[in-house]
Amino acid sequence: MARADGWRVHAEPDHAERVILAVDFDATGRPEARFADLAGRLKTDCAFWETAPPDLDTERTASGTAYIDYWWAAFQRRARPVAAVMGFCGGAVYAAALSERVAAWQGSEPQLLLFDPEIAVPQTLVWQFHKVVGYLAGVLPPEDIMRAQAAGQAEIDRHSGMAEMCEALVKLTLDMGDVAFAQAGLSKPLRDELMGTFCSFLRYLAAASELDPLPRWRGATAFQSVTELSGLHAVRLSGIGGDGPLVGREIVVQDEHAKLLANDEVAAAVSDLLAGDGSRQ
Repeated sequence: MARADGWRVHAEPDHAERVILAVDFDATGRPEARFADLAGRLKTDCAFWETAPPDLDTERTASGTAYIDYWWAAFQRRARPVAAVMGFCGGAVYAAALSERVAAWQGSEPQLLLFDPEIAVPQTLVWQFHKVVGYLAGVLPPEDIMRAQAAGQAEIDRHSGMAEMCEALVKLTLDMGDVAFAQAGLSKPLRDELMGTFCSFLRYLAAASELDPLPRWRGATAFQSVTELSGLHAVRLSGIGGDGPLVGREIVVQDEHAKLLANDEVAAAVSDLLAGDGSRQ
């Protein structure tokens, strides 16, 4: 998988005239299927590029718009017509903003295809923080885990804004992870890389909360898994968007969130949409 200037290249057919742009944060060693899995299953002559996060110095202060600016500037250096913009989970927020840039640039709308789309809220950061605390439970003693959870809850109670809460949780995560991984015998550079990646993910989620994807989501096609607290299920539970439709078209997939991007029926449906044939859905 090649990487160049903010984009990972999953497919680059000879003489590909159009490209698919996909947004995800695929740097955390997560168990979920990835856009690489979907790209390998598609029947299309389009190139397939996926966003790569900016370097840590850049993303430390990046806004939601700054992420889009970063990817857009990289795309412009080798631009070509865009057939579709895709987004997985929280990346669906950035995909909406990116599709707007594409439409203004090329004078036509790319397809906007979403996979378990979600909108980051404070509880998202809370859940991710407790998730990393759980990962460290096998390294740190129970009393340290309890102290970390209490400190995290205090920061959550103290901050109402996503940016402030994010940075408070980032600091706690770095301090806790440094101790835990040092005790596990990991070198300082490796400790910094592991915890830096997770903290980058928190900032990616917090920055996404500055963007409003709903106007463009209402013209999108969304593939929704059956996992109860993922995707549009989570958005509806949060009350975001009110009682109206969140997307233009919702396709329910009889598979779980973690397998959505590796589902063969999803790949077949996406291939049909890219070819201009939506008759299977």
